[in-house]
Amino acid sequence: MKKNTVYLLFGAILLAAAFLRIYRIGTLPLEMHIDEAGLGLNAWSLANFGTDRYANFLPVCPSNFYGEQSAFYTYFCALLVKLFGLNIYTLRMPGAIMGILTVLFGALLMREKWGDKGLLSGAALLAVFPYFIMNSRFALDCNAMLGMVTVALYSLVRLLKKTEKEPEKKWYGHFALTGVLFGIVLYTYIIAAIVVALFCLLFGVYYLLYRKENRLLRLKQLLFLALPLVLLVIPPFLVVCVNYFDWDPIVTPFFSVPKMITNRTEEISFSLSALPGKLRALLYPLTTDGKYGSSDRYWTMYWWSVPMIAAGVFSSFKNALNDCRRRRLSPDLCLLFLAASEVFLFVTCGQYNYHINGIFIALAFFCAGGIFSVLALLKKSRAKQICGAVIVCLYGGAFLGFASEYFGPEPALCYQVYGGASEALSLLTDEQKEGEIYVLDEVGEFYFLSNPISPSEFSAVCDELGYVKDYGNLHFHEPEVFLPEDLYICNKASGRYHFFSDPALLGHDCAVLETKYYYVFYGK
Repeated sequence: MKKNTVYLLFGAILLAAAFLRIYRIGTLPLEMHIDEAGLGLNAWSLANFGTDRYANFLPVCPSNFYGEQSAFYTYFCALLVKLFGLNIYTLRMPGAIMGILTVLFGALLMREKWGDKGLLSGAALLAVFPYFIMNSRFALDCNAMLGMVTVALYSLVRLLKKTEKEPEKKWYGHFALTGVLFGIVLYTYIIAAIVVALFCLLFGVYYLLYRKENRLLRLKQLLFLALPLVLLVIPPFLVVCVNYFDWDPIVTPFFSVPKMITNRTEEISFSLSALPGKLRALLYPLTTDGKYGSSDRYWTMYWWSVPMIAAGVFSSFKNALNDCRRRRLSPDLCLLFLAASEVFLFVTCGQYNYHINGIFIALAFFCAGGIFSVLALLKKSRAKQICGAVIVCLYGGAFLGFASEYFGPEPALCYQVYGGASEALSLLTDEQKEGEIYVLDEVGEFYFLSNPISPSEFSAVCDELGYVKDYGNLHFHEPEVFLPEDLYICNKASGRYHFFSDPALLGHDCAVLETKYYYVFYGK
């Protein structure tokens, strides 16, 4: 295939991937995650006041309720908020952009291994896999790790290809750049340090020892990779020191390290009794965890990708062993190192797919490798064409089914809709707005996301765990007694309609106003 044709096809796939990550991003998913609300308020506060919503100055890890929030996504979002204001689009657009970069650099990574067929096949798979689409469409801050890991891994594999062609060349600048990229990964997820540390250790030992020639030069190259990585690890390390070793909070002219109520290092644990359950949960990245990045029907990457991934892992092991015997640098081994590092992370502190989201670029690589291995078993070109056509039809048909389900009509019931409580409040008269109003089943951040207040005001009214329970006459909790003179806002998905419409349960009669997703109940 001609290069121009390859680039045109690649461009078309990339545009399609971008469309799938941006189309209806303001309403799909309609339901907001609690961390999206906290992230949006932190981004707005950083954009306008230079602090998170708790008034911490340029924190290394912004505070989110009682723990840390990843800096990369939060500050990326803050930049967009500064330029375009706070809304559902600026909140979710960093995820979409990182998702597009995952497709771009993931495809380029596969081109380093398989050439143009890897470029096009990799781009197509990454464009239509359910996990890669769903991961990009909501502002869960740790999801940026997948895109940043993909960029850093591509830089490393590309660099290894260059060093193998010109082993005498120093390439110091390229190693330093790769170190910077892996350093940025640290800011995409607070527990990403486990993956980065283990991966760099495995790679460093392998790169240094895989052959005797030029070992001193390779040691210097590794030092150039390590230097920016070590510098970038210092602020996250201070976060651990302040919160795990109980240091005093740190404030510098450039950043701060506040003390959290709890911290993610407390999630790191290992026990033999929990190991069988963790190992069973390792099936989630291949199937579904029932949460935010997988389809119960179509799984994370469609069910027939599972045998393809198994075949790809076997092929990568075989290729890596051959490369080691020949004293060659192996991109397959780098992907295996990444997968092993992610598995270690999951076993120590994982539970759901977003905990291990960086592994998905390795799984996509193995899936492509499995497909190519299956096709390589067929000797006749006609058989290859038929098998290839069957694989394309399988993925194409599954994608159409997934897309029709995922991009279908909005759900009739949905928790925590952006601006939902504010829309319900707009139905009230001025007199009603002066009474006591209880917003049930939602934390205050969902309201403040569409009605932001200054960090000083926010931090003054939040409790010791970082939640705002009362703000003037607005209350984000249940009352001790349901009084007829008070108003109650609840999401239709909460199922509270029966309670408020039954005087025997409530204790008095109620009238009701409603929006598409919310009720407002008030005494008659």
